[in-house]
Amino acid sequence: MANSNRVSWETDLRKQIRSNYGQGWTVIGENSGRTKLTYQYPNEPKKASNTLSIEWKKTNGLQILKAIEFISPLVRNDNLPLKEAARRWKAQFIGDDIKAPNKAWQDFLIIPPEFSYNKEYKKAYAEYEAKLKATKVDQFMTTLQIQSSKTEKDWHTRIRKFLDLISKRNAPKTGEELVKELARDFGDITADQKKRYINGWCKILNYGITRHSMPKRWTPPNTDIRKELKGSDTTTKQDKLTPYLEEHDLFRLLDDLESRDPEMFLATGLISIFGLRLSELAVLRVDKDMNLFVGHIKNNTNTTNKKRKERRVFACDLIEKPDLGKKLIGWYKSKLIKLPQTILTQIDLVEKKRSFGDVGQAFTDKLETNPIWQEIISKEGNEDITAYSMRHRFAHQLHKGSTNPISIKDAAKTMGHTVATHMNSYGSYTSELAIEKAFERHAQNRIEA
Repeated sequence: MANSNRVSWETDLRKQIRSNYGQGWTVIGENSGRTKLTYQYPNEPKKASNTLSIEWKKTNGLQILKAIEFISPLVRNDNLPLKEAARRWKAQFIGDDIKAPNKAWQDFLIIPPEFSYNKEYKKAYAEYEAKLKATKVDQFMTTLQIQSSKTEKDWHTRIRKFLDLISKRNAPKTGEELVKELARDFGDITADQKKRYINGWCKILNYGITRHSMPKRWTPPNTDIRKELKGSDTTTKQDKLTPYLEEHDLFRLLDDLESRDPEMFLATGLISIFGLRLSELAVLRVDKDMNLFVGHIKNNTNTTNKKRKERRVFACDLIEKPDLGKKLIGWYKSKLIKLPQTILTQIDLVEKKRSFGDVGQAFTDKLETNPIWQEIISKEGNEDITAYSMRHRFAHQLHKGSTNPISIKDAAKTMGHTVATHMNSYGSYTSELAIEKAFERHAQNRIEA
């Protein structure tokens, strides 16, 4: 009679499973005393099975049904392997062994290989795709909608640091502990940079919990703790602004490049004399009247597919090199002198990468090999000078390089940003030399007051 009752509840349970979740699902009791869940995938000869952390007995029938209720749509609708779906169920409803290794994070934190124009990249990317296919799990990186290679590299760094720590034998056991431990190894970076790292790690933790049913113990630290970990920045707004390149330094650089490297002279001249962003070398056009126009590189996920008007740019020549802007436009249009090949290569790859960032990086890499540039940035007081300082030189000269300065509105328009951006990023920086010259002009034009 007891045997009949046992068979009866098992039979009834399997009927309920078929009725609620369709054909293909079944359960049996294992010798270990736990429940074994089996699923027959459509059009596949082999069944998949996984042992659930539920004791095989009549009183656990409802718990078994609830487990299948959670697991079934993950397998059928999301195409997850039964093992992965069962892991998510366990993490959500049973909890996992706090001492167990955190291998599950590596299933969805797979980093694509960095793009490089060589034969090794194709092999590395094939291995990456094979790994994605093998896991059958939605990936964190694919949700970020990254627009530049620099941002992608930054995320690679965050993920590597995350995985390196969480894979250690004595790894932190909670999200708060993990972020605190990661934050101890920041090095010499700004508070804003620390904030980006912390928010990135918190985003990973939230993704794991919401999308992959990782245990709630991985909940990220609250806002107050994040602020504490970030710390305060000792630098002022003035300190953070990119300094501009002085006129005499730009003259020395261009003079050297003109004789030594005409292609780099063209690239550097276009950026500095017309106030271009570095990557805007990829989107230049000269019309029949020899006017220079610039396309758009500052796209985001909302504007990527929108057609936006070009902007016309104007030359702010050096006093020592009048009409340099016209000369540069002529060279560019005639192609008598081309941009450096390393830059042209990255321009050709823009569409494939869907990113302009490496165009600017190619320019910077090339510039940093020039001996005059190396002298300029090594001078005392020039520690923060970068290639972008050429664009800041342009803005500075529009306002301070003439007794008839360009208005902020017109300057912002030709530089391709808002008045607010112009004031925040370009309109506030000054230097000791600029202040000295301003007082000299003031003294020369004194009136009785």
